[in-house]
Amino acid sequence: MALVTRWFGFGRNADFDAGIRAFEAGSFEEAVEALRRCLEQRCEPALRKTAEEYWVQAHSRLAFAFAISGRFDVAASHLSEAVAVRPDYADLRFRLAWAHFSMNEPAKAQSSLEEALALNPNYADAALLRAMIHVQSENWEAALASAAFPEVASRFRERSEHEALLRAIRAQDAEGVRKLLENAIEGSSQGESFHVTVAEGYAKEGRFDQAAAHYEIALRAVGHYPDLHCKYAQVLLELDRLGQALDHLDTAVRLNPRYAEAHAQRGIALRRLGRGDDAREAFREALKFDPHHVIAELEVLRP
Repeated sequence: MALVTRWFGFGRNADFDAGIRAFEAGSFEEAVEALRRCLEQRCEPALRKTAEEYWVQAHSRLAFAFAISGRFDVAASHLSEAVAVRPDYADLRFRLAWAHFSMNEPAKAQSSLEEALALNPNYADAALLRAMIHVQSENWEAALASAAFPEVASRFRERSEHEALLRAIRAQDAEGVRKLLENAIEGSSQGESFHVTVAEGYAKEGRFDQAAAHYEIALRAVGHYPDLHCKYAQVLLELDRLGQALDHLDTAVRLNPRYAEAHAQRGIALRRLGRGDDAREAFREALKFDPHHVIAELEVLRP
């Protein structure tokens, strides 16, 4: 947003001023609250429009952070707030669809996708996600129609890959389609949260090597999220890669020293490495920030 627009209205509304300052400082939750108060008041149209734009952007930033952390329910809540103010933004509707898809809510995802495509009929990422939903429900005819969308081919590095996707759908090869769609959507606007979604799916299936690979891709793009380091470390613990797990848990507590779950998982890693005293200290740190943390409560008492 242009500098002149960014600071328009300063000195006219205290809540507006506080919201913009919080946004510029990266305190998006604080920005949302201040701008909400501003929007609840009567103010001139130009000031309201600027406040709405920043309010939507703050919700969008928060949604991205929660999605990267795998908290898609909270991401969906923020995106719903943003869509209510800017219903004509196709990107917001697509990101809301992605959150619902990640929570295994295909009907809600499909509804948001149709709204996104109504606003932008050439939205390739929306067509890709729609194809994924149809594949999951084994609606192969609808999946083929979505995958054949003209703009979808542009998401593949080679034309042959798009042709392979269409063949896999015709053959009803769900695993082959899944891999090809993963390649296509990796470079999309939801690439990082896509990898988190896939990683969590693989982890639930006990396919920890595949889960680790997707967490690694996400971390290369957005390595400043402590939740992501913690989730990756838990997968590494399942793979008995204890030293690497500890490194990522160290990073998680460095990024957020009050992160109880990371302290508790760090205690587990330390105990498995034979460092009992350090483990108990980590569990005590977890209980300092979450006195009822189940793992820490049990483990801190162990000899």
